Amino acid sequence: MREAKQTGASEQSNKGARRRIRLLAFAMVGFMTWAALILWNQQGRLGVKAAQVDELTQKHVETVKLNEGYKKEIERLNDPEYILQKIRKEYHYSKPGETLFYTPKSP
Repeated sequence: MREAKQTGASEQSNKGARRRIRLLAFAMVGFMTWAALILWNQQGRLGVKAAQVDELTQKHVETVKLNEGYKKEIERLNDPEYILQKIRKEYHYSKPGETLFYTPKSP
C-alpha cells in the first residue's frame, strides 16, 4: 500500500512539474514573440532614419559646395578688375568714348 501511495504522489509531482514546464514554455514563447515584434519595429524605424540621414548628408554636401562658391566670389569681388568686368557685362557699362556693340545670340 505504501508503494501505491508513493506512485500516486510521484504522478501528482510529475503532473505539477509538467504544468510548470508548460507554463514556463508558454511564457518564453510569448516573450520571444514580443521581442521579435519589437526588433522588427526597430529595424523599420532604423531604415527610415538612415534614409533621412542620407538625405541630410546630401543637402549638407550641396550647401558646402555653395558656401565654397560664395567664398570664391567674395575673394574675386575684392579685385577691381573683376568688379569692372562684372559691371560692364551685367549693366552694359561703358567708359566715355567707347561704343558697345551687341551681337545677337544664335538660337
